[in-house]
Amino acid sequence: MKRNRRQSTIINNFFTLASIIMITITLVIYMKYIQVEEPSPDSKDEYMKKEKVTPLECEDETSKSKLFNQKLLNKSLEALRKGYYKLDGGHVKALSSKSIIEEFISISQANEYFTKAIKIPAKKDIQKFLTINYEIIETDKDKKIDLKKENKFKSGTIRTSFRANAIEIFIFSKDFKFYDKNEIQSIIDCTIKVYKNNAKKYK
Repeated sequence: MKRNRRQSTIINNFFTLASIIMITITLVIYMKYIQVEEPSPDSKDEYMKKEKVTPLECEDETSKSKLFNQKLLNKSLEALRKGYYKLDGGHVKALSSKSIIEEFISISQANEYFTKAIKIPAKKDIQKFLTINYEIIETDKDKKIDLKKENKFKSGTIRTSFRANAIEIFIFSKDFKFYDKNEIQSIIDCTIKVYKNNAKKYK
């Protein structure tokens, strides 16, 4: 009986050793010769690496932009091209000094500048659309300027938020130095160009 047990133990040990060797050889071959296929571009989600965005000439040290959702931004551009957008503008008046921003430029005139920059009039009676929310923010002239924060002379800022179904997807702001309508129009034109420039396709 003892002899049979010894033979059985030897056979079991042999098969165990053989199994370990086979598994090791299989792993070595897999790691050396078999490459893991990367997911296709179509299977990647909104966190995919996107193309590098090159700043435009109209962007300067007073310009600021922030992207929240690249996937929605790309889709919203198609809506803009079809005229599926609405403009929602307003003034933010100075509080500590006399405000003249409403007299300087009306919201209807600013809307005209946006429509001219987009080059497509907004359609009416549409259920789903891109909301272009902008604020013409007037600088308080009596407010003390902190030179340490590198605040420079400006009359105000135009801040624009692009939203899809109330979800903010992209913002852009730029300062204007003077109460000059040509400068305002130039900033609005730059805003639309920067928005389009950031709607890049994924790699």
